[in-house]
Amino acid sequence: MANGKYRTTPDHETKGWPPGVPYIIGNEGCERFSYYGMRSILTVHLVTLYAATGLLDSAAEANATAMTHVFFAGVYAFPMIGALIADRLAGKFNTILWLSLVYCAGHAVLAFGENSLSGMALGLGLIAVGSGGIKPCVSANVGDQFGRGNWFRVKGIFQAFYFIINFGSFFATLLIPWIRKEFSTSLAFGLPGILMLIATIFFWAGRKKFVHVPAKPGGKVGLLDTMAAIALFLTFGHLLVTASIFHLPPWGLVLTSVLFLVLGLVLFVARQRVAPDDGFMAVLLYTIKQKFSGDSSSAEAGKKGEVEKDHPLYQRAFWRPAVEKYGGAVTEGPVAVLKIISVFFLVSVFWSLFEQHGSTWVLQAKTMDLHWLGMDLLPSQIGAMNPLMVMILIPLLNVFYKGVEKLGYETTPLRRMTVGMTITGLSFVAIALIQQQIEAQGEGVVSVGWQVIPYILVTIAEVMVSVTGLEFAYTQAPRRMKSTIMGFWMLTVSLGQVLVSLLASLEDLPKVTFFWTFAGMMFGASVIFGIRARFYKPKDYPQ
Repeated sequence: MANGKYRTTPDHETKGWPPGVPYIIGNEGCERFSYYGMRSILTVHLVTLYAATGLLDSAAEANATAMTHVFFAGVYAFPMIGALIADRLAGKFNTILWLSLVYCAGHAVLAFGENSLSGMALGLGLIAVGSGGIKPCVSANVGDQFGRGNWFRVKGIFQAFYFIINFGSFFATLLIPWIRKEFSTSLAFGLPGILMLIATIFFWAGRKKFVHVPAKPGGKVGLLDTMAAIALFLTFGHLLVTASIFHLPPWGLVLTSVLFLVLGLVLFVARQRVAPDDGFMAVLLYTIKQKFSGDSSSAEAGKKGEVEKDHPLYQRAFWRPAVEKYGGAVTEGPVAVLKIISVFFLVSVFWSLFEQHGSTWVLQAKTMDLHWLGMDLLPSQIGAMNPLMVMILIPLLNVFYKGVEKLGYETTPLRRMTVGMTITGLSFVAIALIQQQIEAQGEGVVSVGWQVIPYILVTIAEVMVSVTGLEFAYTQAPRRMKSTIMGFWMLTVSLGQVLVSLLASLEDLPKVTFFWTFAGMMFGASVIFGIRARFYKPKDYPQ
């Protein structure tokens, strides 16, 4: 028992569903409704606020797009910090519970401060910390509930998880824009906050039903672990705030990075002196130290028994000292992480395009004829097509993959991702062509129905890149590095948002050129990604 109150291990004998599952599903449905409901009206509302300051329409839209994507970047940068706190210091349950309260506070600030840019910035900052911080913990908490006896049910729970995410997103994207139009912006931001509070209550109510896996190592060592890792992460992670919001000069950005790097290394050394470990940073820094010291072998070789001279990494001079000290299996962790990061980096471009269906595509819809299929739609409601199509396309694409493989062509994850990234570029070709027609015919003439084409394309791409990317990340990461890899995967989303924010800040860039620029970048990234994938040698690491 953890603290004498909660189970710390699952029941390995039971064949049924864990008792905490209904609370987890209820929590996730309400939380996703709250997030996507708020997000559906965010860009449109920010345009209104910026326009109220006297900016021209183009400048207001550029600033709103930039702020929206800085927020998105924060949501996907904070998972790294949330994972560290949960795994090393506080445990998943406590991390989810306390950061959910921060999440609720963010919604409350939006509901009461929606008419102020500073109020919006504060509210979005709190939501980014709360939503991002719990993101890596929630799915891991699901897996913690299952033992050997009911492990066969894990696939089912994750399918239910993915369904409830899109279910909540679909209805929130339809309902919240309508509430904003018919009632008030304050209520439209307030209702998602109420749903998030309900989600938190759901989660708290299941506390005695959940398995509470304790943090490792916890205590003083866990605190040092967490502080060191966060400081090292902020060596680059600080740019999200210092460059995007405070606009520090280049020398200030470099100085801030150096300070975080030094702080992280000092804390890491202190942690290693208290209780040495063989984690990612320990192995990597030891290997780099040996390289720069000029030693090709470890002074501690043989301490772990016979040196694994037949291990493939022992044949590579750079990694040989690590194999000698830590063993081949442990050394494979950092090697696998660095290999996967080399693939992930290019996926950032995909995210810079995909997430725009919640910002620039909504702004484009505002300028179109919104009467379609006998209905008068709102610009923010068009995005509901995405979660609806996801639920339809996942089973259809599974059938398509099987058909292709019957023809003798293996649909590996990297091949699927390459095709998906190319299709993403095509979605922006479609958006750019629609924008050309809007500018040629005037606003309110081109039917919003034309956006169905890019939505179909980008949703196919989402299934082929996002869902497949998670599969690739999980299978290619060694067991001890799976959480680390998921954190890096989410960082690719964050990097993509920063890219959009930077280009959106170029207020003189015509919209058509803006869309064509992203299409070109995506096609270029797809080619490079395909080449990298061609030479990537996969190695699966089952859990």
